[in-house]
Amino acid sequence: GAALPSFWLADARGLEIWPDEATAGRQIYRGAYAAVASALLFPALAAYPEVRAADGPGAVQLSAAQWWAAFGVASCAQGVSIASLFNASPLSLVPGFEADAAAPLRLKRDDKLKLSPAGLTRITRHPLILPVVPWAVSNALLAGGHAADACLFLGLALYAIAGCKAQDARVEASAQVGTVFNDGALSAFYRQTSFLPFGAIADGRQSLSAAMSEVPAAAVWVGLLAGTAIESATLRWIGIIA
Repeated sequence: GAALPSFWLADARGLEIWPDEATAGRQIYRGAYAAVASALLFPALAAYPEVRAADGPGAVQLSAAQWWAAFGVASCAQGVSIASLFNASPLSLVPGFEADAAAPLRLKRDDKLKLSPAGLTRITRHPLILPVVPWAVSNALLAGGHAADACLFLGLALYAIAGCKAQDARVEASAQVGTVFNDGALSAFYRQTSFLPFGAIADGRQSLSAAMSEVPAAAVWVGLLAGTAIESATLRWIGIIA
């Protein structure tokens, strides 16, 4: 059979990405999914400003107070998504770390820590994606409620909800996600968290005060500042502000 040339410096790192057939299938599916989603989304984003501009006045006219309220909601939603990138979760690529004086940076990676709800995952198990919903609704209003606004932004909101529900259904069926955890490792995490924001807090499974105390202040400020900047850039792209 075919063999690699003798000068090829091969190792077993590929097994970390595709350690078995089931994991390989998931990774290949993710790559294909990302390719199809990009092929559908990017042309829609490219066409949106022109289609919206040709549609004339929008159906929604916000007062100054309503406009700033919608802008605030959209910016905060962006901020929560960005802050979630500092929040370890078994449903994201964010790793878990614990203090270790012997480690070079006094931190040691331990992804098992991701299985315990903390910070934003006490509020919802999908803190990265579900904020797309209030962000999208707010932007549909800020943009004026044109048909193109509803199609793009409300479509993204529905897509976010469907994607999170599909991930939950897949995890329920396989009790596994990604390449780190063994079958069944996520069961307790799912029992202790909720899909709907604040659902687990409302029924007593989680504590809002604990969630707030575990979210780093730096992550909140970085998220809010970046979210406001991104929202401003979004409105400039649409043509709402100069």
